[in-house]
Amino acid sequence: MIGDRVKEMRMKKQLSLSELAERTKITKSYLSNIERNISTNPTIDVIQKLASGFKVHPSVLLNWKEDKKESQSTNGSLEYIKYRINSMDNEQLRELKDYVDVIEWKRGKIPLSDLIKFI
Repeated sequence: MIGDRVKEMRMKKQLSLSELAERTKITKSYLSNIERNISTNPTIDVIQKLASGFKVHPSVLLNWKEDKKESQSTNGSLEYIKYRINSMDNEQLRELKDYVDVIEWKRGKIPLSDLIKFI
């Protein structure tokens, strides 16, 4: 059940209910009800807040797939990035693109002259 997974992840990350409540903006009492399987059908919004609080993709929280971040999988990192990109506005996306350009420049994949136009 979802409550067991939430409690397992919270304990694994050594978070108190209060800390998780602060991270997710979900009340401590509702989190407790989820963990004790009293509330067994949280909304998508709650699942997304929990996933964000745990810094995982919602599918990991729902146990639909293995926690790839824990196994240091590149694919898991990509899933996490995709998840985070979906919540970004246009300004944040442009800033992210600039960061990617700097990384590419550091690896020698784009010339410095191309990078300067972004500065």
